[in-house]
Amino acid sequence: MRDLHFISGRFFEFQIPKDKRYLLKYFKGKLQVAFLRYYMVFSNSKNFIEHTGYKCDKSLLSRLEKRYRNLTKFYDYNKKSFTEEGLKNISLIESGKFKLVKLNNI
Repeated sequence: MRDLHFISGRFFEFQIPKDKRYLLKYFKGKLQVAFLRYYMVFSNSKNFIEHTGYKCDKSLLSRLEKRYRNLTKFYDYNKKSFTEEGLKNISLIESGKFKLVKLNNI
């Protein structure tokens, strides 16, 4: 299935689902948005450079992948907990005002 996504170039025009659009506030610029689309289609960044043609360090890809995983994990956790603090965190995340430094301390 991944081969078909690659051959069709689906990841270039992948529409980010409405429930994940908050991520666009944390992934800015062409390279980061391309990474986000690619990661959502393939669930890894292993061949990102080869498939997209964007030049970047593996360390940058690692940081972007970590940012994606931490944000989505924290968002899902707060959505499931349904507490007052959780709803506050969801609101902050969706508005783009959540400080990513907080995720590194968790």
